[in-house]
Amino acid sequence: MSALRSLAFTLSLLNVCIAVRAQVPTQCLEIERILVDACIDLTVCPGASEGQNEMVAFRTGPIDIALNELAADWPNNSWNGLVQDGTTATITATLNATIVGCGHLLEPPGGVIPAGSRVIMVTSTAMCALANPFTNLNDTVHLVFQAPGNTSGHFANHNNGGTISPTPVGASDLRTLVLTYLPTGCADTVSYDRSLLVNTSGSYGGVTTDNDGATAVFTWPGIPQVSYVNFGCQAPFVPNDIEIQLLSGSLCGGAGQVLVVATPIGPFSDGAWSGGTGTFSDPGSVGTTYFAGAGDTGDVTLTFTANFTCGDPVVQDFVIPAGVAPTVTITADGPTALCPGEFVVLTASGADSYLWNTQEPEATITVTQPGNYSVTGTNACGTGGATIDITEATGPSVTITPDGPTALCPGQSVVLTASGADTFLWSTLEVTTSITVSQPGTVTVTGTNACGEGTAQIDITLGAAPVVVIDLDGPNPLCPGDSAILMASGADSYLWSTQETSEWIVVDAAGTYTVTGTNGCGTDDEQVVVDAIAVTASFTMDPASGLAPLAVEFTNTSTPQSATFSWAFGDGAQSMLASPAHTYLDAGTYTVLLVATDQGCFSSATATITVDGIAPDTSGVSVPNIFTPNGDGVNDVLAPLTVNIASMDMEIINRWGQVVARLQWPRQVWDARTFAGEPAPDGTYFYVLKALGKDGRAHELKGTITLVR
Repeated sequence: MSALRSLAFTLSLLNVCIAVRAQVPTQCLEIERILVDACIDLTVCPGASEGQNEMVAFRTGPIDIALNELAADWPNNSWNGLVQDGTTATITATLNATIVGCGHLLEPPGGVIPAGSRVIMVTSTAMCALANPFTNLNDTVHLVFQAPGNTSGHFANHNNGGTISPTPVGASDLRTLVLTYLPTGCADTVSYDRSLLVNTSGSYGGVTTDNDGATAVFTWPGIPQVSYVNFGCQAPFVPNDIEIQLLSGSLCGGAGQVLVVATPIGPFSDGAWSGGTGTFSDPGSVGTTYFAGAGDTGDVTLTFTANFTCGDPVVQDFVIPAGVAPTVTITADGPTALCPGEFVVLTASGADSYLWNTQEPEATITVTQPGNYSVTGTNACGTGGATIDITEATGPSVTITPDGPTALCPGQSVVLTASGADTFLWSTLEVTTSITVSQPGTVTVTGTNACGEGTAQIDITLGAAPVVVIDLDGPNPLCPGDSAILMASGADSYLWSTQETSEWIVVDAAGTYTVTGTNGCGTDDEQVVVDAIAVTASFTMDPASGLAPLAVEFTNTSTPQSATFSWAFGDGAQSMLASPAHTYLDAGTYTVLLVATDQGCFSSATATITVDGIAPDTSGVSVPNIFTPNGDGVNDVLAPLTVNIASMDMEIINRWGQVVARLQWPRQVWDARTFAGEPAPDGTYFYVLKALGKDGRAHELKGTITLVR
């Protein structure tokens, strides 16, 4: 498209754009702006609050709207209706007196807003007229007021905190306003995000004065799109303004041209372009082509000065960035893998001129051989390059994919789909990509592409009903707290007696678990029995406290009684008996531990015994009920425990009534050998002990001793 045709096209777009800006809404009304954060200067407005000056700008549609036909659903507070009286007339007159532009504020004649009117709704008749000025108004705007009684804020200011930040730091928080034309229910709804409200410097956050003037702007017609601006304390009318866009072209090093268009906002009359060291195709047109001058070696600033039928001229600068070297791309018109005799066309784009590594200077070349092809593109700003690999294609690699099991039950079928080639011929003589097979057998397909042929085959077998197997992964029987995994196999889907439908389940209780497996050919009622062992350790002791030496009888109440037991008395002594006895010689607090074990499962119980100190010179004696002379250095000898004993005589007797050892003084020990020096066999031995204490007390003890090597 030539520059003149582009310009004509641009101007037509501009006319459409201006028409859209000037058109009347097709529906009852359209919301255009919300002054969320109004200003209040307590110097000129003593005792006032921001909520008195919040405003909403909207545009009425093709019908007149009476004040009592309009309702608002505020983000905060309730709707009080609109009012027009002497107070509103005074406020309107006061505001008109502040306008230095050629605009005018007008209350709706007879309380009716004419169709197609620009309207500003003030949320309170208690507004401070000097806080949010209409000084530069250059248009006629209708002014309406909410009835008295609601002066607190109707909206919500930013939530980004008191510190200014280049990006929002507050959480997203939407606030919604709805204006409704009551006779028909027609309404316009807009929402803004508190965290995106900008301050007077165009950033986010800060104190109250930093954010005065924060405004949400909404586009129409259609779904409202919101943007955020801050023009300070100015009331939310649309001032005369200019928007400039770069439509096409680039500048680089004093060369090049760009197509730019200025869009005036307001009652535009004429304007002119200036700036740069180059020339304009038409400096008096809103759309023009700028041709770079010799001095345009970097960014170029162009200026459009617009004259409006009302108000001062508006001057707007627009920066054309310096051009950059081209970004070149290569596009192939077909596959980049060539079969013998094939070719592909490569097209370069992104620059003004091109040179390929084949020395061809065109944008497009034809390639018949595999290899690496590169191109260098050039524009006024420099060069850029791109590469592409053209490879050698091979014959097809054909595969067959079934859409289900290849083992068919009676009445079943499977769809086979071939891939990896361009055309296919099946052993069934079908030439489609997919075929349906309902009989067992070997199916073959031949695929063809430009480089040759390839084949694939698949075996379709006769299916059978499932044979379900359950594998148990874990202990059986289960100890308390244990679990096991039951894994089913041999079918396509499963239903357990627990109502679970997975291939495996986790069980932690005894019982018979059944699974039904199903495939297309039938089902199969497998089961497994999981046992559990309940072992509980418990005991009583008598007494649980007393003076040393303290002899304690332990009664084992554990279940089952068939379990094996291991005792630790807390003072280093141990026992394997079911219900042992033990004497504590020293004062202290001892924790007794019983461990009950049954078929690999165990349980433990503990209790505390308190032994108080003995009176001075009190005598005492006790005999351990088990020892283990296995040479490990622990409990290798039987050593009676004596306190203040003057003399002692102890006979150790085997189960045949023979005396096998004798201890005749305190602290003497038995090393598990007979009088002949031979090792005594494992087993239970009896003892009779007589002793005389230094306190004159006589001691006689009888009992059993277990010898375990």
